Amino acid sequence: MTLVLVGDVYDLRDTSNLWCIMVKKIGKYIGLTFLLCLFTGLSYGQVKLTIKLADNAFYNFSWIEAIDLYTFAHEKDPENIHVIRKLADCYRNIGRTEEVEKWLAKLVELNEAYPDDIFNYSMALKSNGKYDESEKYLREFSKLRPEDGRINLEQSLLDYINFLVQDSSRYVVENVPFNTKGADWGPTFYKQQLVYVSTGDPDESRDLKYNWDQLPFLDLYAVNIDEYGNYSKPEIFAKELMTSFHDGPATFDSKANRMYFNSNRTSKNATRKEEENNLQIYYADFEGSQWVLKGDFKYNNVRDNYRHPSIDASGDILYFSSDRPGGKGGNDIWWCRKVNGEWGEPVNLEDINTEGEELFPFIAADGVLYFSSNGLGGMGGLDIYMALPDRGVFTTVENMGFPVNSSRDDFGIVLTDDGMSGYFSSDRPGGLGHDDIYKMDILYIPVQISGTIRDRINTFEIAGAKIALLDENSDTIEVAYSKEDGEFVFSAFKQRNYKLVVTNDNYITVDKDVSTYGKLPNENIKVEIFIEMNFDLMAEPDQLEPLSLEMVGGNELQIIQIEHINYGFDSDKILDEAKLILNKVIDLIHQHPDLEIKVESHTDSKGSDEYNLRLSKMRAKSAYDYLVSMGIDPLAIEYTGFGETQLLNHCDDGVECIEEEHSINRRSIIKVIRRGKFKTNRNTRSIFYF
Repeated sequence: MTLVLVGDVYDLRDTSNLWCIMVKKIGKYIGLTFLLCLFTGLSYGQVKLTIKLADNAFYNFSWIEAIDLYTFAHEKDPENIHVIRKLADCYRNIGRTEEVEKWLAKLVELNEAYPDDIFNYSMALKSNGKYDESEKYLREFSKLRPEDGRINLEQSLLDYINFLVQDSSRYVVENVPFNTKGADWGPTFYKQQLVYVSTGDPDESRDLKYNWDQLPFLDLYAVNIDEYGNYSKPEIFAKELMTSFHDGPATFDSKANRMYFNSNRTSKNATRKEEENNLQIYYADFEGSQWVLKGDFKYNNVRDNYRHPSIDASGDILYFSSDRPGGKGGNDIWWCRKVNGEWGEPVNLEDINTEGEELFPFIAADGVLYFSSNGLGGMGGLDIYMALPDRGVFTTVENMGFPVNSSRDDFGIVLTDDGMSGYFSSDRPGGLGHDDIYKMDILYIPVQISGTIRDRINTFEIAGAKIALLDENSDTIEVAYSKEDGEFVFSAFKQRNYKLVVTNDNYITVDKDVSTYGKLPNENIKVEIFIEMNFDLMAEPDQLEPLSLEMVGGNELQIIQIEHINYGFDSDKILDEAKLILNKVIDLIHQHPDLEIKVESHTDSKGSDEYNLRLSKMRAKSAYDYLVSMGIDPLAIEYTGFGETQLLNHCDDGVECIEEEHSINRRSIIKVIRRGKFKTNRNTRSIFYF
């Protein structure tokens, strides 16, 4: 993943010389350097001693030292299964997938592979781009361990890889100029800086090396980014917090001016062996002109790793990766909430964690959780995934696809607030060092705009309406037609402004603005569009042909014309635009004195049922009063209120809706009616309103 050896330490062709060098290296354990260097050959006991020393290095996480010893032992005992398996394990721990494949292939050839060896062999083949062979051995593993959760997505590996590659045009990925020949990874933003961890150039860094991979220990570095995207020269970040061991990566709470970061720094409760191998979370505040260490994370425990912290925008929720007890795999993603200044008990994100490794969480500004995993299938090694929130719960997990992900380890992503650009880390081929940082621009993020076309008055769904999707330049992008249930759907992009224009025969054309700013990737933005009949295009006024017929109390009622008016929030006042509509009705009544008026008033769902019923009756009475004031006979007007019992949309009690959606329900329907059965010599209308 992040710590990879380049080249072999010793020339294996001169075995006697290697033995002398090796014994000098391990003389601290046995004190026999001089005597053992006299031997030009090795006895069985000496091979056994070499393996013992290699095992000791292995269990102390000194992978490079262990590789040297195991390799030498293998030359003397080529069929030693223990040595072969340990070599594969060592190389897997430092990310040398070609070597992992080589040594596990030997176990397979010798028919000595355990089920876990088969799985690891499949993963190594996949990391090396050998997808056909990887799928073959994955299927073999699935027969041996059908219950293993890591094979769920892998069963159709080739199809899945093709799916992840097919939408690669939405990303632009490039190596950044400040990478070194060492390891550079874990980027995060702090003001105008990009802060990350690095070993620096191994040829120029300090002599102290990490046993794991013989690279220098990690430090926090930073580069300034100007308005044109240019980078300054890398410099040590928060030098006052540096130790002789690992420091970083970090995350920043901008509100509190606080930094949470990883470190191996000494703990009074730790032994030297524990503190060198287990990362803990610490925090520091920026005071004056420097960072001041304030303490460590409440749940730190030197027996476990607490790594890769990520704080949300509020500063009250912390995500991290840990192998603490209670998880599902090696490392899981956990989170905890700050209440009254104290961090609550960590909670395991069970819905996204697997039996594999989940690492490097990053909580984005829009609430999407990004993380890396090798337990969810993917292209090979660690892949970067995003988990979409649904009322505070992460259930939907999606692979970010190629070229953000590759066949190697991809991890440590960070995004700008708009979610359209950022950085991530990878040890993919073509980089400058062991791990490199890559800049990423996202050209588009897919979202959906879907909805329903309804009749404004009666709310029934309208089929066959034409809906045009327009961009910010008013250019038509796509056209759709509503289905029998009135529904339509468009594919759109995040961070755009759109307009929907709806047209239909006998209806007034309407448009609706839809913004995808701040929406989640692949979010479905649902809208309801109400369109109103254009009565001017219907029958001539003097014909007074009914739009529909109703049965009221066993008697037929002709609906001659329908209008509607709206009200302000919590108001029964007749607005100016409502007066214009009522005046049209008044003119019609004056022309045809036999006509009557029915006023049916409604409210939104805000407030209690009793209050809304009373408000709707007040609204109906206001319309009645206006009509009477304009000369309409009070006996020709019938009015009533229905409260919130006949909502036009989904905005019921307890449902979150924007003001525009609530306002649709605040209306009065004005029906112009004539009592009695309608008779005509002309053909019956082919389109009735009801």
